[in-house]
Amino acid sequence: MKKKHNSHGSAGTFHGMEADARALKITGWLTGVYFFIELGLGIYSGSVAVLSDAFHTFSAVGGVLLALVANRISMRPSDKNHTFGMMRAKIVAALLNGVFLLLMALYILWMGYNRLQQSIELPTNIMYLSAAGGLITECIAMTVMWKSFKNNLNMKGAFWHVMQTFIGSIIIIIAAVVIQLTGWMPIDPILGMLFGLVLLWASWGIIKETFDIFLEASPSDINADDIKDVLEKLKEISHVHHIHLWTLTSGKNLLTAHIMIERNEDHEAVLSKVYAVLDKNFNLYFTTLQVEKKCHASKSASFIDYSHEIKENSSQVDNEDKT
Repeated sequence: MKKKHNSHGSAGTFHGMEADARALKITGWLTGVYFFIELGLGIYSGSVAVLSDAFHTFSAVGGVLLALVANRISMRPSDKNHTFGMMRAKIVAALLNGVFLLLMALYILWMGYNRLQQSIELPTNIMYLSAAGGLITECIAMTVMWKSFKNNLNMKGAFWHVMQTFIGSIIIIIAAVVIQLTGWMPIDPILGMLFGLVLLWASWGIIKETFDIFLEASPSDINADDIKDVLEKLKEISHVHHIHLWTLTSGKNLLTAHIMIERNEDHEAVLSKVYAVLDKNFNLYFTTLQVEKKCHASKSASFIDYSHEIKENSSQVDNEDKT
């Protein structure tokens, strides 16, 4: 049996987490300062729309801080009690952020429904000022987070909190324009409720992805059958079984498998070739392979049921032994 850490350099991973932390710090400071500014504008004007957006901004600050703490915890080195380190702290934070977003979405829908029941006069000049400041702050924050947002579930949760406040600012501008031109007040809660539905969709995606990781589902970007097909095309390998795929944290996929080789093949040479093929074709962080010259079927459940193929190969090997 042989194991291989395939992270393409631990230094790169460390610097990636440092870059994430820097982006989260910038975002936290920007949204934190603007929260107090917008809160002051809301209290001064008495605008419920501006006050509600200020609380949305506050929720973004909480989401970013949660992601920052998780990112810092995940950088702790491995020890005897946590042999993979604390990498899944980011997945825990992503789950909490997803739940937080879900609760915010439900709150927005509830608040919008109640607002439709009563007409509230809204000062459009304060709404414009609040939205303009928010757009500038949120554009800067989303720019510094964009690179990590694509492949980091923890950053995705924080990014959606900032996106929430960004869209909230746009909604304030649209509502202010409609109110100024037509005087139709219900536009504010209607737009807010539509955005609440968008947040429901975003939160569900994050929550589902975190549960898939915790339940050790196969990564969405790697297929066990593809790995089996690629390896069994190598002339040195007669069979691949007991394939297990799961995700440690975002972008870090793990693989274990048994590979059966021909009797005259060199064990180490085959392993080197297999690792080269896996590195080239699949995004794997850590791989454990067991090389066999005779198939040893395990009682443990395989990710894919290859029991029929295993029996056939075992029978072939036994016949060779008899001859």
